[in-house]
Amino acid sequence: MPAQLEPLKPVKCTYEDCYESFDTEKEMRRHKRYSDEHDYCYKCDEDYEDHEAYALHKITKPKLHDLACRVCAEEFKTKSGLKRHIELNHKLDQKLTCIGCRQSFHRACLFIEHLEFGYCPVISASQFQGHIVHKMLINEYLKGDEKYTRFQQKQAKFEAAVDTEEEGGVDLEDSIFGDEEIEGVEFKAIKPDVPPDIPLSPAAAGVIFPALPSKGRADSAIQIPFVSAFSKMSFGSEESETPTVVGSPVTSPINPPTESFSSFSSLGDAGPHPANTEGSTAASSKSQPKVWGSRDGKSASSVLFPNAKSTPAPSEFSIAAYDQNMELNHGLNIMNTRFWDPQSSDFNPERFYDSIACKYYCPFVCEQNFNTKSDLEHHIEHDHRISRMKCPKCLKYFKSAFALMAHCESRGARCEINKTDDYNIFLDRVSGGFLGVEEKIRPDHLNNPTVLIQSTDTGRMERFTPPVASYLQYTVTKPPDWKEPVATKVVGGIPDQYRNQW
Repeated sequence: MPAQLEPLKPVKCTYEDCYESFDTEKEMRRHKRYSDEHDYCYKCDEDYEDHEAYALHKITKPKLHDLACRVCAEEFKTKSGLKRHIELNHKLDQKLTCIGCRQSFHRACLFIEHLEFGYCPVISASQFQGHIVHKMLINEYLKGDEKYTRFQQKQAKFEAAVDTEEEGGVDLEDSIFGDEEIEGVEFKAIKPDVPPDIPLSPAAAGVIFPALPSKGRADSAIQIPFVSAFSKMSFGSEESETPTVVGSPVTSPINPPTESFSSFSSLGDAGPHPANTEGSTAASSKSQPKVWGSRDGKSASSVLFPNAKSTPAPSEFSIAAYDQNMELNHGLNIMNTRFWDPQSSDFNPERFYDSIACKYYCPFVCEQNFNTKSDLEHHIEHDHRISRMKCPKCLKYFKSAFALMAHCESRGARCEINKTDDYNIFLDRVSGGFLGVEEKIRPDHLNNPTVLIQSTDTGRMERFTPPVASYLQYTVTKPPDWKEPVATKVVGGIPDQYRNQW
């Protein structure tokens, strides 16, 4: 057992794991205050085991410690100073997962850099640029001025030339459903070919029904005359109250002819069955298979047709048919369609072709026209690409979306674009629909305790809750015009590559 160290000076440090000693208590308290290994409150002269308990003590004593930081226990005079301190010094890491390659990032600007500069093997840099251009274009058309009207005029001739009428022809007269004379005409019901008084019996048609398979009968080739067994039974008689259900446990009072049942016997029977006994009725009820009931939890259809496949939904109820029908009735959906992008499968230059002027109009907010499709595509790919972006708050220009996103995440900058009410809309447009944001309370501020303190104004005990701090939580979203990538395998040993269905 090691010998315990004795202090060389009269005043020892109050912490058990500290063996330093001092001449006076003032020196000892000074040591605990400025030592990084001790969590000591010099105003209250109290020791704490860990930093968590020390910070919790300071935030619940606003009179002595003003407004203390919940994380580092540093004190501030104002709430704005405390909030700014937390934003600059205690940032929370994000968890952003790329929807293409599933790589994770702890900052929003790093995620935008991953997409913008082509580091993602699934989403190329041109595709990410196309999502941003699409957001900018839709924003211009939805402002409510003459721009969207002019866009509709550019494609009006194409929509007018599309014939959606399946039958064709011109209706020269009014519809017969609106004619008042037809309402007075009485239409008689169609009579059946066979009068209902003549009963349709299987005996007249000579129908022979095969026997149902059962556990006790192995011969499936036996045929039972259907009418002979039930020819003398009464169905729906008022005098008889006995059931007429086949295999009923109650014995029917009607005795069927013996000769009709005497010929039916199993493979192991030697003589005819008795005509009407309780044993035969019970045996027949037990051996009768329950075809329409459930067997071992399975439905009747699965037992009768085990190899049947489920019926697919009709094609007219599919999502593609619904979108096509909506486009025919309401026009092109500019929100989720890349109608302007030459690299997309949705692009159709004939939509913006003027057959009178023999020109192709640009789908963007410009009045340029071209003679050929190739000139139109070259104009879109070069003249309508974004080369720089501007912050709407401080009006600074940035050369890339990554630089603008880093500017928005920087809390120490003078620009407060991330504190505006429409920051989520701006972020959605800048990121091309790949990012969303929501303000939430920090996890370490969710369980702040509520204590009772004496008010300096009224002298009464009042509840006090320490101030909480919030942060911006970024999330990865899918753009409206996003299409899932398709893996393509290239022959020749090259690894799999991805392409998007643009």
